[in-house]
Amino acid sequence: MTTVGYMRVSTHQQKFDSQLAALENYGVDQLFKEYESGRNTSRTELNKALASLSPGDTFVIFKLDRLARTTKQLLVLLERFDKQNIQFVSIQNNIDTSTAMGRFFFTVMGAFAEMEAELIRERVMAGLDAAKENGVQLGRPPEKSKVGKAIDLYQTTDLPIAEISKTCDVSIPNLYYHLKQGNLPLRRQKN
Repeated sequence: MTTVGYMRVSTHQQKFDSQLAALENYGVDQLFKEYESGRNTSRTELNKALASLSPGDTFVIFKLDRLARTTKQLLVLLERFDKQNIQFVSIQNNIDTSTAMGRFFFTVMGAFAEMEAELIRERVMAGLDAAKENGVQLGRPPEKSKVGKAIDLYQTTDLPIAEISKTCDVSIPNLYYHLKQGNLPLRRQKN
């Protein structure tokens, strides 16, 4: 009988440290780690971990939100584990489905995890809406367009138009068109 551990973080910037320590301390035989959102129901490493399980094995995670973000996902997995005679353990949530109380807490904790995720999402959306109402521009600042950069170089340097065109990847006729549209004075051509 094998004890299979699974740990997940959403991005490569996050660390596995606390999950890894807890799973190693529990004594897992196999360990699967994944960089993927919990909302994604089809995760490569989770699928591998689940496929490696046999009747009598134990599937261990650090915390419920590492496995799934919705109660439905958790309940589907619990039903699968039950049908395949696989025990489920969530270390941080003190859940062990080898007991009736463990199965009950699994369901309740899943509902709380889903509610917590939804509340966080609502707070983030409310914050974004408030920022928009206050005139805050969200997202990355817009990059200066190639044409904008070319016009800026044209106005602030003595670079020849051909060099500006090449540097900014803007054709000479296109640059002249935008200079004319902006009513910008044209330089005298040097011979």
